[in-house]
Amino acid sequence: MDSREQRGRFTVLDGAALVMGSAIASLHVLRVMRSGLSIAGWAMMVLTFTWLAVTATGPFLYVARRYIRRPPGYPAIGDRLWALLGLPWLLTAVLQSLSLGDRRDALVSITLMGGLAVASLIAVVEVWSTWVMVPPEQAEEVEAGPWTSRVGLILAIAWPIQCGLGMVVLG
Repeated sequence: MDSREQRGRFTVLDGAALVMGSAIASLHVLRVMRSGLSIAGWAMMVLTFTWLAVTATGPFLYVARRYIRRPPGYPAIGDRLWALLGLPWLLTAVLQSLSLGDRRDALVSITLMGGLAVASLIAVVEVWSTWVMVPPEQAEEVEAGPWTSRVGLILAIAWPIQCGLGMVVLG
């Protein structure tokens, strides 16, 4: 198997990163799940958890592939965007686990919404400057890359969903 084929495969490290992203997502949706949901609410929570788990996987996957596995050509633009979009969820999960007293909820809210706003803005600017503001010939030359980059690009293009999930999680 050549290095290009190995670059695009899902590995055990990728699975471990997905499990860690799921743990971060579970910290965020736990409070909402305990609030007594209807059937429609549970369906919404499953979708929210799934999206957050995938998004929060980004920083873990970036570290695993960049510093442990080191596939050739890594990271692509989508990989960096995925790590960036997952960072606010990771940071606020760490803040939620700290005992900061009464200030914790306010700090978590400000960090999550501010982080999502900054990450989303950077994602929009990056996607816009890479594919929209360039001639079509130059945009065609940009390769989507392996599956990790494609997932990151999907998350970057769907940035409004990230902001909406922030509001769902914060209540």
